[in-house]
Amino acid sequence: MSPPTLKQIRFFVAAVDWGSLSRAAAHLNVAQPALSQQIAQLEATLRNELLTRTARGVRPTEAGQRFYRHARTILRQVDGAVADLTGPGPVIGRVAIGLPTSVATILAHPLLSTILRDYPGIRPELFESLSGYLHELIAQRRLELAILYRDRSGPGLTVQPILREELFLVTKAGTADPATITMREVASLPLVMPSPTHTLRTMVEAAFAREGLSLTVIADVDSLPTMRRIAASGLAAAILPISGLSGLDEAARPAMIRIVEPTITRPLGLCYAADQPLAGPAALVADLMVAEMRRLVESGAWGNAVLADPSDLPP
Repeated sequence: MSPPTLKQIRFFVAAVDWGSLSRAAAHLNVAQPALSQQIAQLEATLRNELLTRTARGVRPTEAGQRFYRHARTILRQVDGAVADLTGPGPVIGRVAIGLPTSVATILAHPLLSTILRDYPGIRPELFESLSGYLHELIAQRRLELAILYRDRSGPGLTVQPILREELFLVTKAGTADPATITMREVASLPLVMPSPTHTLRTMVEAAFAREGLSLTVIADVDSLPTMRRIAASGLAAAILPISGLSGLDEAARPAMIRIVEPTITRPLGLCYAADQPLAGPAALVADLMVAEMRRLVESGAWGNAVLADPSDLPP
């Protein structure tokens, strides 16, 4: 039996990326029956069902997830080989980018503006979600790049530290809000926080635990807009970075009070799969992401954030 063809592999990857045969066919500019036939031939060749068809679209089976990781690697290597032999030229290709919601509020617009203006051959695909889920998507090869709350590499993940941002108490604005509040005082306040699987929650809980304190969480809320509304209403407070309030009208902004004794900071790093060195469009977009984040910090637009100092990284 003949091996899979590049066409079959590209069609399968598109189906997984788009989650729909019809949308994948439209993206590839082919008829849906032709796409379905190619994927069926691929499944016959591999003797495995790769996609589960549902009323809402398609999703990869366990075998499909395994093959998808290999397929993305194959396509990336083919595209890199072509670029290497054809020499410099327009950068063309899709790049899947993951951003946590609080980061997306400040970074997504200027980043996409630069890509679409200066590199029309690049098709950015932006995923906005919880950082833990973005990490999973990198492992599954659904994302080439993501900003995660990390400052050092780990198993299967390469991390380029970029910045650290301070966390604040976010609460209803008053006429005489204090400039600072101690961590011990924060511990007694009712809070809404992301669920325990969220990196922000585990990071804040660890910071309080180091001081012998615990949080008073009255609700788990995995939605940044909802957390902001609750904090602004005075129903409960939240703990967020300044970037988490980016884009809000001044009249709708809650108060932000600096937490001290001690302060709490979190790192942000550019992350990608350790076994997938960046090349082509992904490498270019990675450079643009780092440059844009540095510009936002240096201009003061990323409030209270500082650029990462490699000498300060944990061993």
